[in-house]
Amino acid sequence: MRLRDTTVVFLCAFLGMTVLFLPLPALNGPYEDLREGEVDWTCSMPLLSLAPPGVDLDEVRDAVADARATELATGQRYVPPESRHPLCGSLARTQVVLALLAFAGALWRGRRWWRSTAGARAEKRFKRLHESVDSPDSRILR
Repeated sequence: MRLRDTTVVFLCAFLGMTVLFLPLPALNGPYEDLREGEVDWTCSMPLLSLAPPGVDLDEVRDAVADARATELATGQRYVPPESRHPLCGSLARTQVVLALLAFAGALWRGRRWWRSTAGARAEKRFKRLHESVDSPDSRILR
């Protein structure tokens, strides 16, 4: 299957924008001694979180212990505390690099397409120019 250059440019640009502005929800597994499902891990937009402040895992463990104690005391369903994942910074930097690579690919294919169609665009301009010169009626109407 052969895609047109403009399609590849659009796909690369769309992929770059998606990776740059949407956090990847891949951090739902266990981390250190916190089991899966004990904490709702979050990450902010990669563009805004290149160097986030560190996460204190002791505070997260205390919040999990408080939520477990509340669950046992009240008998209600466990509500996991929410915290930013400690690996969000490195994931955000990786996403920004991937977005830059996607934009570089879009720029490369766009330039390639622009240069390959330069002759056709020049011929079209030349044809329009000569059509306006050849027909005397077009000069009167303008």
